[in-house]
Amino acid sequence: MKETIFLTNELNNLFSSRDFFSIAENLEGKVFRKTANRITKEFTFEGNRYFIKLHYGVGWKEIFKNIFKFRAPTIGASPEWKALKKLRSLGIECPEPVGFYSSGINPATLKSFLITRSLINTVSLEEALKKRKFQELSFSKKREFIEKIALISRNLHKSGINHRDYYLCHFHVDKDMDANKSIYLIDLHRAQLRSFVPTRWASKDIGGLIHSAMGFDLTEKDFYRFMGTYLQCSIRESLQTHSKFLKTTRNRAFRMFMKPILKEINIKDEQKENSTSSYITGKGEGRRWIAKKRFFNEGLSEVISNPDKFMSKGEEVKFEAGNHVVGLDLPNHSIFIKKFQIKGAFHYFRKVFSPTRAITAWKATHWLNAAGIKTINPLAVIEIYDSFTTTESYLITLKQSGERLDQMKITESLESLIPNKMGALIKRLGWIGFNHGDAKGSNFFFDKNSLIVSDLDACKRRIFQITLDNKLSKDKKRITKSFENHPKIQSSLLKRFN
Repeated sequence: MKETIFLTNELNNLFSSRDFFSIAENLEGKVFRKTANRITKEFTFEGNRYFIKLHYGVGWKEIFKNIFKFRAPTIGASPEWKALKKLRSLGIECPEPVGFYSSGINPATLKSFLITRSLINTVSLEEALKKRKFQELSFSKKREFIEKIALISRNLHKSGINHRDYYLCHFHVDKDMDANKSIYLIDLHRAQLRSFVPTRWASKDIGGLIHSAMGFDLTEKDFYRFMGTYLQCSIRESLQTHSKFLKTTRNRAFRMFMKPILKEINIKDEQKENSTSSYITGKGEGRRWIAKKRFFNEGLSEVISNPDKFMSKGEEVKFEAGNHVVGLDLPNHSIFIKKFQIKGAFHYFRKVFSPTRAITAWKATHWLNAAGIKTINPLAVIEIYDSFTTTESYLITLKQSGERLDQMKITESLESLIPNKMGALIKRLGWIGFNHGDAKGSNFFFDKNSLIVSDLDACKRRIFQITLDNKLSKDKKRITKSFENHPKIQSSLLKRFN
């Protein structure tokens, strides 16, 4: 049986016998992670703290599953052992490895462990962001951290290492957020070592890192500052020379960020009321619904149970073939109810193969919010269906404060603000592969100088770039046409859109 062992002198007394794996397995300590094939725990020996990762055989099923998915299977502690040694040789800070053991030849049954010194007085960047320690730093300190993480990423990839689990939780910094102290990279058990890192794998790492930073009030400028340091070029050059890499990386980040959200907001997935979800679903004979829990009170519950009854009591906003909108005041808040109906036999047949417009708008708001686009606040969706497809659907939203764009008095400040906001909107829609679908002035609000996007029932994600470009071009034309009576705004829009 093949056996490999490395121990520093400080651990010789711990492994005084030859039964290395058994001793490691029986160490007492705090378990941080436990899966079927791996255990991670912290233990103390002779006054010093260590982390140990015990790897058990993964089995041939797991190996072949990864191979069929064109992924390298993670077998034992060896990849992390090699990666840590490589990182230290490159000057990239990481936990110091002090012990390694591997026993066996068969990759499916191989047993191994890795021991590293514990990191003292550090916190993960993810935790620092959750506790708002990072956000409270000065601009210069934030920039220093961002640039340091970018340089670590660059050095890692330029040296032929891709992490494959590259998130902010795997960067450890000083508890006091001192940017002058070391930043440690941890958890390299899936790392791959090559002569160079293919663009595909570099994009996966950086996409994962950006995804883990989303939702923490980091700005677009922070993203470009990171990418400028990572790519070692100006923002303008990165947009021109590395546009494909930026797009691929950003797409991956948004997909990863949205995956659990889309699962959570799925109207067809029944969720328990006491779950940790922010949404609640319900189902009855020929109907189903989903609502945001924090708005789900008696008033909204009654509206969901009989939306037509409440629509008859509301103030009519729009009535046309296919949709009907009313405004309604509930005890705690004011709402809009928008009802979408089947317009005919052909429309009915189409609905067999496509989602309802209410669901399209429901999903679009979550996608747009992830990209930093402010939208109306959807509270609930209701669908009525028969044996074949949905026949009616309802979208319930909060009434939007502010002024509708087509009803605003255009001031001098708005003549510059509107083109800026519309330009940013189109750019961010392009980030996530969406177009609005009905980008006329009446479908936008301004509230405290913020652009609010509404009427998203035609807002869809486009798979093919040529389709997206065509649809966004139509959005630009529709927006520009909305300001044909304001030549200064129209001229500024044309410059930004071109």
